Parts: sequence; C-alpha cells; structure tokens
Amino acid sequence: MISTRIILPLIVAVFVSFPIRTNQAAEKPLLFEADIQPVFATKCGKCHSERVRKGGLDLSTVAGVHRGGESGESAIADTVDDSLLWILIDAGDMPPEGQPQLTPKERKLIQTWLSTGAKSAKPYQPEEKQLTQHDVLPIMLLRCTTCHGARLKRGGLDLRTPASMQKGGEHGPAFVAGKPNESLMIQRIESHACPPQEQLLKFFVKRPPTSEVETLRQWITENVPVIDIAPDVAGTEPDPLVTEEDRQHWAFQPPESPQGVTSIDELILKKLQAHDLDFSPEADRDTLIRRVYLDLTGIPPTPKEWKRWHNTEEPNWYAAMIDHLLASPRYGERWGRYWLDIAGYADSEGGVSSDPLREVAWKYRDYVIDAFNTDKPYDRFLLEQIAGDELVDYENAPATTEQMVQNLIATGFLRMGIDQTGSRTMNFVPERLGVVNDAINVMGSGVMGLTLECARCHSHKYDPLPHRDYYRFKAIFQGALDEYDWLTFKNRSLELATPEQRSRVKQINPLLKTRLKKLESAHKKAIAALQIAMLHQFYPTQSAAEQQETLRALKIADNTRTQRQRILVEKLRIAETMPESEFSESVKQAQQHVTSIEKQKTEIKQQMEPPLTIRALWDRGEPSPTYILQRGEHDLPGRLVGPGVPSVLTDGRTPFSVQPPFPEGTPKTGRRLALARWLTKKDHPLTARVIVNRIWYHHFGTGLVKTLENFGVKGERPSHPELLDWLAVKFIEQGWSIKDMHRLMLNSRTYKQSSQITPEIQQHDPQNRLLSHMPLRRMNAEALRDSILAVSGKLDLTPGGPPDSVTVDRNGLVSANITSNGGWRRSVYLQYRRTEIPTMLDTFDYPEMGPNCVSRTVSTVSPQSLMLLNNERVHALSRAFASRVRNMLAEQSKDDLNAQITLVYQLALNRPPTAEELQLGQETLQELKSLWKENPQAALDTYCHTILNSAAFLYID
Repeated sequence: MISTRIILPLIVAVFVSFPIRTNQAAEKPLLFEADIQPVFATKCGKCHSERVRKGGLDLSTVAGVHRGGESGESAIADTVDDSLLWILIDAGDMPPEGQPQLTPKERKLIQTWLSTGAKSAKPYQPEEKQLTQHDVLPIMLLRCTTCHGARLKRGGLDLRTPASMQKGGEHGPAFVAGKPNESLMIQRIESHACPPQEQLLKFFVKRPPTSEVETLRQWITENVPVIDIAPDVAGTEPDPLVTEEDRQHWAFQPPESPQGVTSIDELILKKLQAHDLDFSPEADRDTLIRRVYLDLTGIPPTPKEWKRWHNTEEPNWYAAMIDHLLASPRYGERWGRYWLDIAGYADSEGGVSSDPLREVAWKYRDYVIDAFNTDKPYDRFLLEQIAGDELVDYENAPATTEQMVQNLIATGFLRMGIDQTGSRTMNFVPERLGVVNDAINVMGSGVMGLTLECARCHSHKYDPLPHRDYYRFKAIFQGALDEYDWLTFKNRSLELATPEQRSRVKQINPLLKTRLKKLESAHKKAIAALQIAMLHQFYPTQSAAEQQETLRALKIADNTRTQRQRILVEKLRIAETMPESEFSESVKQAQQHVTSIEKQKTEIKQQMEPPLTIRALWDRGEPSPTYILQRGEHDLPGRLVGPGVPSVLTDGRTPFSVQPPFPEGTPKTGRRLALARWLTKKDHPLTARVIVNRIWYHHFGTGLVKTLENFGVKGERPSHPELLDWLAVKFIEQGWSIKDMHRLMLNSRTYKQSSQITPEIQQHDPQNRLLSHMPLRRMNAEALRDSILAVSGKLDLTPGGPPDSVTVDRNGLVSANITSNGGWRRSVYLQYRRTEIPTMLDTFDYPEMGPNCVSRTVSTVSPQSLMLLNNERVHALSRAFASRVRNMLAEQSKDDLNAQITLVYQLALNRPPTAEELQLGQETLQELKSLWKENPQAALDTYCHTILNSAAFLYID
C-alpha cells in the first residue's frame, strides 16, 4: 500500500507545475467586434451584411443584430433559447444548406456570447423610434375608414390622412395636438362610441385593442409628428435584398434561342442519341387522327370526318387536318377550358355553406373560349385580363364599343377565386386579404411560374423573393383590390354594353322578366309545399305550427340557428333523403309541380337577352397605402411600400414605371397596366417560357419543366433547356400566337411517334423524359364526358351563354339537365358550383379550384370503373349509341353483325376493328342475343356499353 506521504507531495508538485486556470471568459467577456463579428463576416456575410441583407438582416454590426430582420423582432432576447439568432443557428437553418457551416467551436462561441449578455465594445443603445403618421394610418384604415373614408364620410369626417383628421368634420378636428384627452377621436374610441357597437358587424370592423389606442395617444401627445416617408420601391441603386448571384438561376435569365436550330426534332434527337436511342416509329394514320382530334378539340371525329382523313391521298393531309381543327369552334372550347383552370373559374363564390352563385361569371368563360378560337395574341390576352379597365377610358368614351365591353369582361380573370367576403360574418380584413392573396397566387402560379404565397409571411425560404417584394406586388392591385375600401357582392359589378345590346335587352327582357318573377314566386311556394308534404308523410304527428317553424328556420344561416331550429331542419333533411319509392302520391305530385316550374324557368331564361352586368375588376384611382404586414398578420403593419415586381426578375436598378393611363379622364393608377406591359416584354424571363411549357404539357402529358407552377430554385430543371428557350423565343417571334405553337409541336416527328415501349426505351428512358415515344394518356373528365355524348349522338353543340343547370338527386349524384334540343352541351358549358360539381367529372379528377388548378391529378381508382359500369345515364347513352349504329346502317345491313361491329369501332375508336376484334365481337353479340331472345336489341346495347368502358376508348394512344 502506497503511503499518502508519497502521493500528496506529488499532487502538490503537479498543481504547482500546471496552475489552475480561472474562468477567463468571466474576466474578459466576449465582445461582438473582436470575437463574433469575424465569424459572422466569414460564415454569414454573404447573405447578411451592410451591402446584402437577406430577410432584412444585417449581421455586420451589433446594432444590426439587435434590430433583427423583416419580422421586426430583435435577433437577441433575454435568454439564449429565446434569441431568434440562436434558434436559427441551433435548428441548422443558418447558415443555409449549401453554404459553409459553423464549426462546433464557433457555435459554442456564439452561444456563450449570447448567454453572457451579447456585449460589444461600444454599448448598444436601442434606437428610439419616433411615432409618425405611418404608425397611426394603418390603425385608422383597419378600424375607422369604413365609416370615415373614401366611400362614406359620416359626420363629414375623413380619417385617411393627418390633414383630413386636422380638418375634422361636423364636430370639429379629430385631434388636438399635444392633448390626447381633449381629442375627439380618443374620447369616442375610449367611450366605445366609435366604432358603434351596433354597427361593428355591419361594417366588419373590430374595436382597437389597448395597444393601438396607446399608439394613438402617444402620437397626439408628441404633437402629431408627420414625416415625409417615401414608399419603399425599386430605385437605381443595387437591391440589398437580392444579389446578382440570385439572378443567375436559369429561369431568372431572359430566354436565348440556340444558334442554328430550326426544329423541335433536332433538339429532341440530340438528347435521344446521347442515350443510345432514336425516335420511335411514326404512329399509324388512324391513331394520329384520333390523337389530334382529342388533343385539339376534346371530341372524336365524326364518321364523315374520319373517312375524309383516313382515305385522303393528299401528301400534306396531316398538316391540313391540324389547320382544319384549329379553325373549328370546338378548339376554343377544349383549350379555353385549360385556361379556365388557371384562372380558377367557377360559377359560385365558395367559402361559405350557401355557396352563392355568380350569375354572370359565364361571360368570362365565353371571353376565354373566343380568345382561343380567334387566336388572340397571348400578350394581348394577358393585357386585357390583367388591366382591361385601364386600356380605354370607357367612362368618358363617346360610345361604348364591343372591345370596351370585352376588356372589362376579361378582368374577371382576377375575380374567379374563392370569395367568402359576401357572407354576413366573413368580410373582415383577414378574409379580404385572403381574396387578394388568391389573386396574387393565380398570377404567380399561372402566369409567372413562381410560388409567391410564401413571401406573404416571410422571405421565401428557397427563391430570392423577399417579404418586401410580396407587398410591393400586392400594391399593384391596391387600386382595385383594397382591403380597406372593399367592394361587396352587390357593388363589384358594372353595367356596360353597346347601344345595340342595350336595345335588345330593352325590347326582349321586360316581359320575360315579369313572367320569370311570377314563376320564381311560384317556385318558392312549390318547394315549400313539397317540404310540407314530406314532413306530413314522415312526421304525421308534427303540428302545422312546427312545419311552418321549420320553413322559417331554413331561411336562417345554418351557423346562427337555435338548437330547436337545427333539430327541425335536420328532420326535414332526413325526410328528403328517403328513397323516392317510399314517397306518397301527394309528395310525388308536389315534386312534379316543382320540376315543371323549373323547366318553365329554364325555357324563359334561354329566351332572354344576357344581362348587361359584368363581373369586373377595375381601378378606382384612390388606393390606400400599402404596408408590409409582418409575418402576414393584418394588424402588424411594417414599412410603407409602393408598387413593384419581384426584384430578381429585373436588373435590380430600374424603377417600376407607373403612369395613370387617363391623366385628364377617369382616375386610374395604371399599376396593373404597367404590370401587364412588364410581363409581356420580349426579354421577360418567365412569361413566354411558362406558357409554351404549359402548351407542351397538354400535348405530351409532361412539361419540359415538370413543375408547371414553379420555375424557381426548388422547381424541376427543364429536361431540354435549349428546346424550352427556342420555343419561348419562337413564340414571341411568331406574334405570341398559340395556334402557331400548336402547329409547331403537332407537326413534329416527336409528336407523331407511336406509344410503343421497347426494351431499349424501358432501359434508357423509363420516365419518357427524353421523349423517346408518345405517352399513353387517359382522357380528362371533360373529354371523356363529351366523347361519350358525341359517340351516342347526344352532344348539343350550342355554344356560349348561361351555364346549363345541374340537379342533385337524393343520393348526392350531381347530373346535368337535358337541353331543349334533347341532348347535353359540352362540359365547359355546365354550371360549376363549388359545392355541386357534376359527379362524372368529379369522379374523373375535375379539380377543386383553391384558388386555381395548374395541373390536374390523374388518378386510377375503382369509382371510375364503377361509374362507367353502373351509372344510369351512361347506360342510357350506350343505348343511344346502339340506336345510332342501327339508324346509320342501310336497311339490308341492320342485322349484319360485321357491319354493326365495324361502325361501332369507327364511331368510338376511329378505326376499323382488327380481324381478332371482329371475330370476338361476333361471338359476343351472338351469345348475348341467344341469352336475351325476348329483347335482341339489348345485345348491341350491351356491346356498345362495353366499348365505352374499354381502355381503348378511355385512353388516347
């Protein structure tokens, strides 16, 4: 055992040789300038310096760190864990992925600096923020200007500017500088006289919280300082929030056409050969006929048309067929529908359970279809939709022209999103901002190929889109979509028409309106009688008083009914879902009466001239100021901004030029007109690329850029970048003609390939990104429905006008009502109420518009097969198809099975049957006839139904 007498001297010797170090951090605290700033300069300075301030954050000075970024929150808090700076570092969000990362030692250094008080050589003195009118005006706009603003000035008082506050109203100035207690605005707010309690919901305002009242008091106490603060807009100096490096992303550079390229096929073949592939063989003639017809018009050729192209010996028959289809009115119905997806077209507002109808939204639908049919240049198409109200001073024109009317109808593009602000409870500023955000999203995803919505709450995480740029972009729309000066459902439409239209309406509509009004009154009574009959049958003990109470409860919004009213309404709903087979004779008679009146109403509406009303968007020339809303919160205003476009799509040193279009006429800001002209500049990085990529997507099933709505950093890179740019430049050179772009794509060898997949293709191009073959595609919802109608001979080709009504049966099945011609119109002309999408279209992936649809889902699910197999209307159309076959055959061939089968194939599949298909068809029909001897026609009915269910019919080869 070793003696402690030996060990203790050794321990003492060791400690003498290696003295204990005291906590030098405590003796010499970490300082920002000496210890932290060098780390930030090395690892963070690329994005957060005095010159470059991503997210508004400057880490080059301790004042910048304390000031924080765009959220307005300091990056340093009382504790490390609450400090935003440490939260971002600890989570691995700063520095971002792909940049040099902090070492463990550097992270520990920053953490220690924060935990020891975030000291600096020169103690940080918080900046004393002086209140200005821009701290007060957002409060006035949010709480007061509904009653004291642009449209309404109660008591003669306008609270939109300090000057108008000083001027005051009937009771004197709104404030007394330096004396908040004597200021009328403070007295009325604190006494709850303003906003008036009984009118809070009517005007959709809420009382200002204590914090806002204190801001008003302080501003008045400080003698109402007014400082001339210029809105934050793009200038001639470099933008500190977006760098030249940010602008190097391929989609943010103007498209450049590769030299010497003369066709699509050159660039496709180049890639194929690089992967040891070649074009697939050209598809056979019948396949091409069906492919192009369904692609351009959405319906198969008639037998006469098919025979024309099938039998012709003209060498240029294929190009001639494309021109023939592009000239057809069916083309605009097919391709206009694609644009309506982008706009988010619907015939109802959505957002609330009542889902109110948009009576004249169909005018925008017809405008779009006509624009495609007439091949309106895409730059003009965008100009009219974005700023149609700023093209001509229609209010001061000597006469209204058809072009003026169409310009206003076109602005419906920005009125198509879900809009709940017509509700009695959902029209506050946050809901209004939601509508504005949807309009911005439609512009971003549909026209610009950018995801702008992220920047509503913070700078985009991936793309160089600062928080500030979203609100600059929002300011462009402020003259028309002003959340503080909101147009309700009742006053957001215009009446504009040519003298000829007014004359026709005046001559035709008054008498029909009188008849319609009587029918509407009778319809209400008939529905009430039907409901009473149902209650009487299924609740025989219910008193007449309770029945009447139920009818009254139906007129009350579902979210404001009493418990008793909910119970009464629920009883009626249960009765309405009972099987029709159980209905009494009185209920059936009441149903027939309702149906009869509805039919009469439809017939009268079809006879009436369209109303002069236009659901439009127009600039009113007096926009409220636009403030950055920190974190997207409506009651957290930040800096004042002016109109502008995303900086990354500019050189960063050119101001956004805005000029009022009618300086001596109707007040307009000209902001949206400036936006439309900027978007359609020949060197714009995105506009042409986005639309040609979308056209390619609809022809080939996949875009050259797969993410149609996102050309940003996280979007897919183009599979053929040179081809995309060549097409974009060609598109502009050809006058922005969409029809010329169709010709270019459809006449290519790439498009005419067969869809056959070889082992080589499977190995080298399994996803078909090299375009080694034509993909097999299922018809979309509208093409499928329209094709079934066309093949069965029940397609009514009447174009335009009010949408065809739908009926919801007791099982929730939504079906289109038959037209007066005994058929059904194309799907684009159906009524699309957001809560009543026709079931067949819904089953086959008709999109929800929230706010729009950039690319549709293509699903393969069992309800689709079950719908085609069991739906009664599909069965009826199959019988009509069989009847058409029998009627088209000559008398001597009506019982000829070969003739029947051949005609079925020609009508449905646009080709003759193969020998095997002919033999199989004969065997099937003979077997069915032998089974159904008492009803031999049912054999052909069933055969036609089978063909409509086949993959050969459903898919485009």
